[in-house]
Amino acid sequence: MINPSISLLCFFIFSFFLALSGEIYLTHLLPIIFLSLIKFRYFFEILKRLFFLNLFIILVALSVILSDNYHLALLIFIRSNLIILFGLLLFHKMDFYDMAFGISRLGLGSKISYLFYFCIRFIQIAKMDFYKFKRTLKARNFSHTTSIFAYQTYANLVAMLFLGAFEKSQILEKTMQIRGFNGKFYKLENSLKFGFYDILLIILLLISLIFKQGVLI
Repeated sequence: MINPSISLLCFFIFSFFLALSGEIYLTHLLPIIFLSLIKFRYFFEILKRLFFLNLFIILVALSVILSDNYHLALLIFIRSNLIILFGLLLFHKMDFYDMAFGISRLGLGSKISYLFYFCIRFIQIAKMDFYKFKRTLKARNFSHTTSIFAYQTYANLVAMLFLGAFEKSQILEKTMQIRGFNGKFYKLENSLKFGFYDILLIILLLISLIFKQGVLI
């Protein structure tokens, strides 16, 4: 398991430099190959998520192809996939509390940490409510048509999601106040240590960005 703080830092550095790079080198694959090896058990599950995320990337690449810039379209496609695959490998099986804790350990401030955590938490709650409403509509034999009734149903669904999230945020605020929440995340000391995999990932990341060898595109 890679330390959450190291994961966030490595993802930021890798994404930043690769996004600004005009060429893709063979050495850019080093940290991805390393993470693929240590998370080999989940690799096909991660590839499946990458496949669905590619639907948006393909649309972006197609829009560039329409302007006859094939090299740029291929560069965008490969570069986006490398960044997303690197992020999926880093954060797979990592919960949002770990990520918020990692932000806190990077010294970015406690407010950013718990703001991030609660935003993600409410997205999860809204997602659960959405699936619940979806099952309800399916049980009532709702059909996706272009009628006025269907649009009114969609509008009511969105409004109920917002109202539900607002109500739960107030409940959560009162709950955290009662429990004496002071804006800090606490965790066991063992989770703060940097391991061998963390150091090796940093070394491979630096090698991939400094030594640009083997041009792929």
